[in-house]
Amino acid sequence: MASEPDLNAPAVHGNPFEAYRQLRESDPVHWSDAFKGWCLYRHADVQTALGHPAFSSKRLDTFRRLTPPDRAAQVAEAFETLERWVLFQDGEAHHRQRRLFGHGFAPGAIRLMLPKIEAVADELIRGLATRPGFDAAAEFAIPFPVTVIADLFAVESGDRLRVQHWSDDIATFLTSIPIPAEACDRIGPTLRDLASTMAAVVAERRRHPRGEFIDELIRAGEDGTVLETADLMANFSVLLLAGNETTRNLIGNGIHLLLQHPDVLEQVRGDEGLWDHVVLEILRYRSPIQMISRLVVEEVELGGKRMKPGDQVFCMLGAANHDPEVFPDPERFDLRRANASDHLAFGAGPHFCVGYALALAEGRIALRRLFETFPGLRADPARPAEFLPITRLMGFTHLPVVTGA
Repeated sequence: MASEPDLNAPAVHGNPFEAYRQLRESDPVHWSDAFKGWCLYRHADVQTALGHPAFSSKRLDTFRRLTPPDRAAQVAEAFETLERWVLFQDGEAHHRQRRLFGHGFAPGAIRLMLPKIEAVADELIRGLATRPGFDAAAEFAIPFPVTVIADLFAVESGDRLRVQHWSDDIATFLTSIPIPAEACDRIGPTLRDLASTMAAVVAERRRHPRGEFIDELIRAGEDGTVLETADLMANFSVLLLAGNETTRNLIGNGIHLLLQHPDVLEQVRGDEGLWDHVVLEILRYRSPIQMISRLVVEEVELGGKRMKPGDQVFCMLGAANHDPEVFPDPERFDLRRANASDHLAFGAGPHFCVGYALALAEGRIALRRLFETFPGLRADPARPAEFLPITRLMGFTHLPVVTGA
């Protein structure tokens, strides 16, 4: 059995692929002492676990085990809210909530959002256009989806920074292994602040609906046969997290990859229809979410390993998307890869990301607009990029660039 690499090591953040390869080849269904669960490194095994009823999404015990013992009582209220999240539901409860959100994020609905998404990109770029350099993560990739999701939620423009802080706090709590004490300290106040703000928005939209995305959610939330209001309020947090964290990392990773591969960027510039393909390959090559967990609820065998009820399972999406059995020459960033859409960056099975069409649209628009506006864009040689220090996510906190102007 292979020795276990430290996926939490700073040197591994942003480039865990050699560690993934070693384990995929030597121990692809690997018991991790660090994670206190099974880690799956092959595409087929990850896909199986994400669709098999023996692997449950009602996995909050996974996060409770990662919580410092002296913070358990402090985060109890937060876990009561998380229990209502669609991410942590199975069966009919999950289907009921997902059905509602599915209408709002259907491809047809996304097409209606495109002008607003393009306006957000243009607004951010105007603020950068006259500068010789900027931080493409902090000043573009990060605020872009925050602005889009804040608009969907009808949050006032002055509160966008709060939306970003809410998302950061929730993401840190749910993606750190183990969960830091300071994240436990913040999660309760963050969820309460978010709920309070959204309650005011909901009250206003009940009085004065405008037929927008949030109005559809509210109307359904008032019909107990579809979604209880308490579920609606809790799941604003889900939509905030899913609509922000994945997309900001997709955009940041895309900027970084295209700057590293000018030949690919040149091909895309020559054929605007290729932007959809490059976004898919970005998602495969540098998956914004590197792992998601499940809880074993019935005895099952996977990859020759026997798993028992109560075992935690970590589906290593980033490793699966570099599995050479599915993606030949996986370390090559390949614009023409025929099966890039077989990536698992959005998960698989019943919990396949409901907002995938929005994320694809945002990624395509943000990257195209940025590189059209700054044809000479390149990495700043004087300031290195900084990766997110979180094992479950892949992205950047800082990505300095110069415009070449």
